[in-house]
Amino acid sequence: MKYFQIDLNELIKIVLLGKETLIPPQLHRTRRLNEYVLYVVTNGSLRLRANDDVIELTPGDIYLFYKDDYQAPVECGFCEYYYVHFNSERIRAVELSDDEYSEQLRSKRELCMRTDTFSPRCYDFLNVLIRQASHINDTELFENITATLQNNILNTSHKEPEKRLELSSAVASIFIKLESSFMNKSYCGDSKPEKNYDTARRIAEYIESHCAEPISGENIEGQFYLTFNHANRVFRKVMGCTIFRYRNIVRIQYAKAKLRASSMAIGDIAADIGFESVHYFSRMFRQIEGLSPSDYRRKFMKIAIDEAEQKEMFCND
Repeated sequence: MKYFQIDLNELIKIVLLGKETLIPPQLHRTRRLNEYVLYVVTNGSLRLRANDDVIELTPGDIYLFYKDDYQAPVECGFCEYYYVHFNSERIRAVELSDDEYSEQLRSKRELCMRTDTFSPRCYDFLNVLIRQASHINDTELFENITATLQNNILNTSHKEPEKRLELSSAVASIFIKLESSFMNKSYCGDSKPEKNYDTARRIAEYIESHCAEPISGENIEGQFYLTFNHANRVFRKVMGCTIFRYRNIVRIQYAKAKLRASSMAIGDIAADIGFESVHYFSRMFRQIEGLSPSDYRRKFMKIAIDEAEQKEMFCND
């Protein structure tokens, strides 16, 4: 099956975004596309020749045409659909089996959950992978997608840079929603892995929201109605570490942000993120990051100084 890998770190350049209604005897155009085109069908049906294949699109269908694809009508019929014409230098077609696709999404989802919130690596997950042809059964999701398109129909106000950015971001959000909907289906027929992931995700969210507060095994049991040993096993299987190890990882992530962005004393940072002992904090920081909090702060101060010196040299030249 054909999929499209779209790197959303590069801004999608929208050429056209609007809504079309075909009423017989009006026919769809025959053409070869100059850009990528997304169709979202809301009413009726549309039968097209797409290169060597005949496709039929009905309400809830979403189809992404590749640049240089050939389109021609097969028959005359009523149809309403949204269209998005766009360009991107970072999109490519790939062929994957359903199992390969599901495995890629599982790995991406779990890796995303483990990634440091304050790390640029989070942008790696803006590289989305979606099916060329998909059908959205989730009414709420489909209404959300069509409302996003309706609220961003291209008009003269989009000459403004801010509006243009909003337009590109809106379309990018649709691609992210599509991938997320496929992720939710990737465990189809195998409910245990999906249940384990959902349990681990909810525990992770709880820890992230309460990492500076005292958390015990009893807290986890009372919050999730599971024995702590079972919860810890499930969490470790998905996240690659124990619940309390993850709590320390999250606290160290917050500490790194404070060390780089503020002049707070290390002892105050330790207390602020829930460590009762600055010595334990330093030991845990070194264990996770490979250097002490002081060395970490000095490292990024040096980077900032070096960058400032380079800028000064460039200006003097």
